[in-house]
Amino acid sequence: MNIEQAQYPSYQEFLAFSKKEENHPSFTNLFSVHFAPPRLLTSVLGPTVGGSKSKRLNPSGVDLRNNLNYYANSVNLPSKQMTSGSFLSVGSSIKYATGTAYSQMNISFIMPRSQYIRSFFEEWTTRISSDANQYVEFYDDYVCPSLTIWKWERNMGGKVTEDERMRAYLKQSTLPKMIARKYRVTAVWEMRNVFPFNIGSIQLNNDTARAMTLTVGLLYERYRMIVEDDFSDPGQYSYPPDSNPFTENIPTASRYNSAVF
Repeated sequence: MNIEQAQYPSYQEFLAFSKKEENHPSFTNLFSVHFAPPRLLTSVLGPTVGGSKSKRLNPSGVDLRNNLNYYANSVNLPSKQMTSGSFLSVGSSIKYATGTAYSQMNISFIMPRSQYIRSFFEEWTTRISSDANQYVEFYDDYVCPSLTIWKWERNMGGKVTEDERMRAYLKQSTLPKMIARKYRVTAVWEMRNVFPFNIGSIQLNNDTARAMTLTVGLLYERYRMIVEDDFSDPGQYSYPPDSNPFTENIPTASRYNSAVF
């Protein structure tokens, strides 16, 4: 046993460590949600299968995108668990990994008066399996190709210029005067092939008025967590940025840091 490996519990060293920008504690607020449109809810498949010329059910449209993003009150990020088997030769058994299992994820939304968000998920599930014929559509048609969660952190981006302050003022933005730096994306979670499997119940009552919320349960095939290059290991081999076949079409946190409020 090498006692020199034990780090001395110095409060001053802890303060110096925690004051570094990348070591600040991360908070649970400041996130963005974006659903990619399933083919079943677009005009790709045609009206006989479920497609529509209307863009009201397209989560990439401005209205629905803003509803799903701004009214996402809480997100349970997915968990990952290694499945295992055991082998017994002599003495204690040996555990070994057999695969990966993912948890379901839930998103809780505040309902607008139009019930637009509830209507979107109701229509999505109805088109997956209609109660008129009890058939289920093709998997590739009803899944959402990607559900992306961006995690923002305050005061880690570029400086806010006077021109940006003036534009925010003219737009009657609530940008505080004391904020001198923009937000910055530090992590991205991307779930692939997502579909809703549960639309939660809503209780109406005559008690004190409060915001109506809806929790939606989602299933997916797999997910990736992407962080900035300084905190990630790309692997053994190095590829040019535009030619890596393993990261093609997968976002990186650094690509979104040019975005403003």
